[in-house]
Amino acid sequence: MSDTKDFHEAAGAEKPAEGAPKRSRIKIKAWHVVLLVAAVITTLLLAWWQWTRFQEGSGTFQNLGYALQWPLFGFFFVYAYRMGIKMENDKIDAENDADDLDYLYEADLKEFGDANEEPEITEIEEDFLPERPEINVEEFNELNQPRRQRPENSESD
Repeated sequence: MSDTKDFHEAAGAEKPAEGAPKRSRIKIKAWHVVLLVAAVITTLLLAWWQWTRFQEGSGTFQNLGYALQWPLFGFFFVYAYRMGIKMENDKIDAENDADDLDYLYEADLKEFGDANEEPEITEIEEDFLPERPEINVEEFNELNQPRRQRPENSESD
């Protein structure tokens, strides 16, 4: 916490208000669970449908692949939701623990740079790429002569 105080003193900024409201963590909501359950049930039904298609006489290994893939999609829905909630809660915890949000902003600037700033333009050294061959028009046309001749049709004369 002393780092943020030193930062404020160096920047000449005011001290943040001690009684600033803290954000509460995101809680799992019932409608989120309903949507997740619906998504997982849908993927399981699709897996069952592909499994029955695989067991039919015209079933292919592609149907088997989809039958094994759909449950993984259902698992991914649950995993993505849990990780999204976890990341948001970690962000809220970091904001609540910091006594100054400008400190978090400055830390992000230091690590990732300014998004609005023009990126530094870099150039490739001249000797990095091979030299480009120079060829004149006559040599080019000679190299690109058609190799097949059209059959001559006596009726078109």
